[in-house]
Amino acid sequence: MNQGIENIINKAVERLTQATGMKVVYLAKPQNKKNNYPHGLIRIAYQKIQWFFAVKAKKRMTRSTVAIEKTQPEILAQDYILFTEYVTPPIADLMKETDQFFMDTAGNGYINKPPLYIFIKGNKLPESLKTAPTKRLFKPAGLKVVFALLNIPEMVNLPYRQIAKMTGVALGTVDWIFRDLKEMGFLIKTSKRTRKMTNVLTLIKRWVEVYPDQLRPKIVIERFHVDQINWWKDVRIMDYDACWGGEVAAAKLTKQLKPEKITIYANETPMKLVIEKKLRKATDGNVEILMPFWKFNHNLTETGIVPQLLVYADLMATGDDRNIETAGIIYDNYLSQLDRKDR
Repeated sequence: MNQGIENIINKAVERLTQATGMKVVYLAKPQNKKNNYPHGLIRIAYQKIQWFFAVKAKKRMTRSTVAIEKTQPEILAQDYILFTEYVTPPIADLMKETDQFFMDTAGNGYINKPPLYIFIKGNKLPESLKTAPTKRLFKPAGLKVVFALLNIPEMVNLPYRQIAKMTGVALGTVDWIFRDLKEMGFLIKTSKRTRKMTNVLTLIKRWVEVYPDQLRPKIVIERFHVDQINWWKDVRIMDYDACWGGEVAAAKLTKQLKPEKITIYANETPMKLVIEKKLRKATDGNVEILMPFWKFNHNLTETGIVPQLLVYADLMATGDDRNIETAGIIYDNYLSQLDRKDR
């Protein structure tokens, strides 16, 4: 087991024991392959009662992580606890709302297995337990390169200089990103001159988890509000040098979602559209304009819709049940088969 993951589990166990006074014991991963215990078992004992939970650990928890765990659980028919470094109060509330058990290294946690009930939030992460620096792979430049690789698999064998030009990333940064991909098990060399992406679905999950915090906030241009939410239906978005993302894109792809928030990707605010549809500036408006961070054409370019992976990520980042359900459809229809393609 990764040492960092084991440290997270042990620290979280120690903190929960201190916070509750209950006996919490971490058991090593059983050797029986029939058991689905990703990172072992936890035993919680109080008076004469004890409970056992499977353990799954992740370094970070975001709204997208919570959504992924809800729609694509790796542990079925088994009570399990998600262990992580730190859960913010809003994410703690979301996990409680979706009934996903968790424990973190700050002593926050949620477990609801009557008569056992624990819900602690608001404990701050001690300075000594601050999260390790994010790898370059999951910083903005890395996310741009990974996004391109996931959408254009053949790019993996292009010269670094060409990849840098296609993604708008510095040449030296591309070198570091490919090192991270190899180190983390997402890239292998198949010959002296060829490479291949591996564990693609895991990489997609990691990208979707990190994108809302690391890249998305940096590409927001403006936000607006509009009273008539269905205004987008009669808009040919390509005429405004823009494309649909988020809920509108999902509605067009699945025909199963009524958008409540409009996401548009454009290099600048499409003022003609703003005037025609009477959009009003608002910091918390229901229309958002974001800057595209890719430079390639894809299978949805001519339809005015962003790549399916980005539609999926936009939906998962909301934490909204109706969006998560639609995101699951997009994942099944467009993304789940990516690891079966020859890369």
